Amino acid sequence: MRLKTLRLQNFRSYQNLMMTPPEGVTVIVGENGAGKTNLLEAVHLCCLGRSHRTSDDGDMIRHGEESAAVQLFVERRDGTHDIGVRLFLHERRKKLLHINGKNASRMGDLIGHATCVIFSPEDLSVVRDGPAVRRRYVDMLLSQLQRAYFYALQTYTAALRQRNALLRDIALGGSKAQLSVWDEQLARAAAPLVRLRAQTARALDLAANRHYAYISGREEEVFRVAYQSTLPEDEPEQAMLSQLQARRDEELRRSTTVVGPHRDDLRLTLSGRELQAYGSQGQARTAALALKLAAFDLLSESQGEPPLLLLDDVLSELDPLRRRRLIDRVKNAQALLTCTDRGDFIGAEPACVLEAKNGNLYNA
Repeated sequence: MRLKTLRLQNFRSYQNLMMTPPEGVTVIVGENGAGKTNLLEAVHLCCLGRSHRTSDDGDMIRHGEESAAVQLFVERRDGTHDIGVRLFLHERRKKLLHINGKNASRMGDLIGHATCVIFSPEDLSVVRDGPAVRRRYVDMLLSQLQRAYFYALQTYTAALRQRNALLRDIALGGSKAQLSVWDEQLARAAAPLVRLRAQTARALDLAANRHYAYISGREEEVFRVAYQSTLPEDEPEQAMLSQLQARRDEELRRSTTVVGPHRDDLRLTLSGRELQAYGSQGQARTAALALKLAAFDLLSESQGEPPLLLLDDVLSELDPLRRRRLIDRVKNAQALLTCTDRGDFIGAEPACVLEAKNGNLYNA
């Protein structure tokens, strides 16, 4: 896949911008706050319909403006794809999607037109933080791999929201009559999530193990990934119904659903020990990189071409060996790489170097 053109209008620090990166690595250098990450965020928005930095669309609109627009042209094996997203400051107006000359009504319609993998300093949270961050990593990957997963996740999330609302209503004296109906709907919606997450975790385990060993140069450190769920992969729906019934009193007391894939996790270990608790900073960073490279592999294999790579100031965090080996792993993909210092991209062999400054890009 190749990014041909990125256009921005009133997006973050950019009033108007058109960027036409070449094949290979484009380096965007600039001071902190110069707007480098904004460019990667705009690409991510067109790939997945959301920012990787904020859940508030208004944050992406240039100060003093009412709306913002991003347009992406990518060349894929099946031709050129034109993706556009328009954001509005006021919540009463939903974001507008534009795909190949037509308006799209569903966020899932974006899936598959452009795919990306983003590396950023915040990736360490996948290792260091709680289960919600790791679930999001898996959900974002699977949503790009399969549009059906994206819709299945939406269905589950909506059913979970409705069931939790009913539990809160029951706590205030409402009827329990509809609870068994929502049990069935939630369990049915959970089944595809559990199966696909379990399958993907096995593929991630193989790929991440290989990447960790290569980047670290320490084959004695064995990095493993395992899906943790209270629901079995073979019959998740029936198991969830049983667990919901068994924990009914607890749920009524807490007014929330305590069983289901919204509580699952990825277990990350290094040589049999929990990485979150026992891993060093360097080991955790290498594991985070290995997980992102594993996602890159899965997307490449699934789509028959590599996704776009967005590397946000990550090389400065790596020693020369890890930096060189990361670049070697992704050398065949088109990449946008940001950094604050020209020395950070030594070894990246860029096709183009741009400087972000004063809301614009300049040849550097």
